[in-house]
Amino acid sequence: MSDLTDHVVIIGAMASGKTTVGKGIAERLGLAFVDSDVQIRGLTGSDGARIAEEEGVPALHEMELRAFWEALESPHPTVIAAAASVIENESVRAALTEVSCVWVDAADELLRIRQALGAHRRELGEEEASLLVRRDPLFSSCADVRIDTGEVDEHDAVSIAAEAITGRDDG
Repeated sequence: MSDLTDHVVIIGAMASGKTTVGKGIAERLGLAFVDSDVQIRGLTGSDGARIAEEEGVPALHEMELRAFWEALESPHPTVIAAAASVIENESVRAALTEVSCVWVDAADELLRIRQALGAHRRELGEEEASLLVRRDPLFSSCADVRIDTGEVDEHDAVSIAAEAITGRDDG
């Protein structure tokens, strides 16, 4: 685990709660928070759904990967909510072994409900099941801790993550 001289990276499927839990962890640990969705919107003026529609999913994934590396290059410890797609990159997975990594997860049905509520999220439809099957083992291989946001509330999720990261129960 990190001694907080490194970043904390939040990974997980789209709509799993990375932003919510990441913001809470950042606040609890006194760190800055970086969300890849916000980074991309700031650079392009568009959200992921629009970029995927207008430029294609590969272009969106390339932007998400660039946003991840940009955030990871910060010299200051930061909590980073990474786009789900970056887990498919072998170099990203290697980098995640060097930082604290929290996998935020939820049941498939809950993810579908949350995805439908987020206008900035692209619709996955049939693609979703295959993405989850392909990505879950990758998330698992990199994570120091897995938190099911369908099973615990936001406060408990943040507490579980903070304890895993610091080794202390600051409740």
